[in-house]
Amino acid sequence: MLSGSQLAYESATSLRRRIAVKELSPRELVDGFLRRIEQRDPQVHSYLYVAADRAAEAARRAEQAVMDGRELGPLHGVPVAVKDLFDTQGIETTCGSPRILHGNVPARSATAVERLESAGAVLLGKLHMTEFAFLEHHADTPPARNPWDLARSPGGSSSGSAIAVAAGLATATLGTDTVASIRLPAAWCGVIGFKPTWGMVSRDGVFPLAASLDHVGPITRSVADAALMLHCIAGPDSRDRSALPNGSIRSEPAPRENFAGVRIGWDESYVTTDAEADVITVTRTALDAMLALGAEVKPIEVPSLDSTLNTFTSVFLLELRSAHVRFYPERSDDYTPTLRETLALASGFDPLRYVDASIRARAFRYQIDCLFDEIDVLLCPAAPSAATLLTGDQRRSSDVARGSGRNPLYPFRYTCLWNLAGTPAVSLPWGFTAGGLPLAVQLVGRRRADDALLSIAARLEAEAPDVGRRPPLE
Repeated sequence: MLSGSQLAYESATSLRRRIAVKELSPRELVDGFLRRIEQRDPQVHSYLYVAADRAAEAARRAEQAVMDGRELGPLHGVPVAVKDLFDTQGIETTCGSPRILHGNVPARSATAVERLESAGAVLLGKLHMTEFAFLEHHADTPPARNPWDLARSPGGSSSGSAIAVAAGLATATLGTDTVASIRLPAAWCGVIGFKPTWGMVSRDGVFPLAASLDHVGPITRSVADAALMLHCIAGPDSRDRSALPNGSIRSEPAPRENFAGVRIGWDESYVTTDAEADVITVTRTALDAMLALGAEVKPIEVPSLDSTLNTFTSVFLLELRSAHVRFYPERSDDYTPTLRETLALASGFDPLRYVDASIRARAFRYQIDCLFDEIDVLLCPAAPSAATLLTGDQRRSSDVARGSGRNPLYPFRYTCLWNLAGTPAVSLPWGFTAGGLPLAVQLVGRRRADDALLSIAARLEAEAPDVGRRPPLE
């Protein structure tokens, strides 16, 4: 049984160990989570669908395997949930679009979901998200709320994935990240969000937002749990030709005593321009913590921010249009207003722009690869502010940027560049505002050096303030 809320906030690595030594019953653990979801989720709306019967049966099988002495998977009995963008066999998958994909029940699960279940994880259900992973939650779905302040946004598009982990409604979750969609909600909800190298995790069975920018990754309570989740889902996949043929991640971060020899890239202008004071302060504090442990700071310049945002926008819009040819414009009235308007804009783009943008994107990736010849990790904010009020959502942020003459993606400048570069990046909780809202920093690593980034992030995590603080839901 759940003892208070302790098990609801316990790490996946700890739960797996306790299950293996018969200290903890998978059935009681999952039953406790299902009860907790029933009691707490109406406050925050992290789930779109709770697979209670399926989870209970999976927990029963997990417990029997323990009793029979069978070999157990790395996530055996651990309760997880996935963003509604992932196909799930026998469970409706609406991608947060309850009108367009109503009644869509896939015949098979996405590769990442299959791999989680093969590793022994128990799927609790499907998690809330913005429609088709864009900017707005559909009006036909309940409002997703930040567990730290119910009047504030949890971020998107993987809203439910971050809420569920922060509120103790799942031990770990899967999300996707095209612009910021793992790292922003993780930052605003005070949990870990890891975007791996592009292609490290298969995108099979995941509805695309913009295929060359989409990344699949975990949201967890610790860096160690992120590594464990990635270890289970990373790797080549015959169903996804973009999956790296030799992609793999260690099951736990390599331990390190300090940051001796670690070169930190620091762009003063990139970090500080148009960011809130609290965000700048905590990012500097994280830098100081790394320097105190032997790291070296290397002044750098993030290349051509405005030009790169324009490149990103061209790639994004043309790939977005391609992803929706089945539904737009015939079903245009069923979309949220922002997505409908953006698809209309994308439909007016000359496809030849995609060729030019793709060339510029490759040049940017090369620039970033060269940058990482000089540094080991880049440190910057995960978001320019703490969580905004629900009335000040991501759409409004983009509208403000557009009205000021900036690219509408400017509010996501700390995150979307690394989607274009395809580099791994992690959002790491780092303290709170005076009003009790989580703040976060971001570490960015070299492409295909996910293990090295996880090792650095795990060591920095040990220095983070206010670890273990919980949302005021109990």
